[in-house]
Amino acid sequence: MGEKDISGKLLEDYTDVFADIMNVLVFRGERLLEPSNLIDGPTVSRYKSAEARPKEQIRDVVKFDNRQTKMTAFGIENQSVVDPHMVFRVMGYDFSSYKRQIDEGNSRISPVITLVLHFGMKRWSGPKDVFSTVDQDLPYGKYLDAAISNYRINVVDVAFLPEKIREQFISDFRIVVEYFSAVREGRLEEIRFNRQKIRHVEEILDFFRIFSKDKRFEECKPVILEEAKKGDVTMCVVMDYAEKCGREQGLKEGIKGTVYVLKNLNTPMPVIREQLMKAYDLSDNEVQKYLE
Repeated sequence: MGEKDISGKLLEDYTDVFADIMNVLVFRGERLLEPSNLIDGPTVSRYKSAEARPKEQIRDVVKFDNRQTKMTAFGIENQSVVDPHMVFRVMGYDFSSYKRQIDEGNSRISPVITLVLHFGMKRWSGPKDVFSTVDQDLPYGKYLDAAISNYRINVVDVAFLPEKIREQFISDFRIVVEYFSAVREGRLEEIRFNRQKIRHVEEILDFFRIFSKDKRFEECKPVILEEAKKGDVTMCVVMDYAEKCGREQGLKEGIKGTVYVLKNLNTPMPVIREQLMKAYDLSDNEVQKYLE
């Protein structure tokens, strides 16, 4: 599993976030799932390949609604890139959940609901059903639409969710969807004015670090986690510290660059030391760290 999938899983595995995602994206804003009623489901299933070799499938997040004797299974799969075979992957995941019920002797089968959350800056361009995936350039291609079962998947382009839908989220996932929308539309600065309290601070920081490829979220994480112990943390706090860390990191890179250039010019070490102390207002001990 890639780092992006792991980050998404850590955040979505919280029942408040998971229920929120399903309530908004599946149940159109109706609060049908309660976090307290969700229990973890199996994320690993086993099957035999065509060569009769045992194989494993690993899902990202699966939960059950425990209010029912026969529990509905809900699954979330995270994608940062388009997978042309996603339809068949989801088919395999869902079949495993159905087969488990069959093996348990259930005569009536509970539904399996899977969402594919796509975190790309362009809309999902891959197939969303079997018919769009299989080769239709065949002598009998025109009969395929009636002859094959056209299994489809539910793909959500997170960065393209309209404001009316984004406003329905009440968990930390509201911050996520607002972030992706802002990045796509070039209004990232607006994220600073989001006053929503972040409940799962570390997971949100990891999420943004991985998906934005911005190391500042990792560098500022220790100080933000300390702030979280003192009181509420919002995106205003996160962005302020991220920018501060960015400036400090930029300064460090600038000093390192200066040292590199001066050394390549065979500048005497005492001169390099003096220039760094004057240009960057550094102490002798601070300069020494960059010269080691």
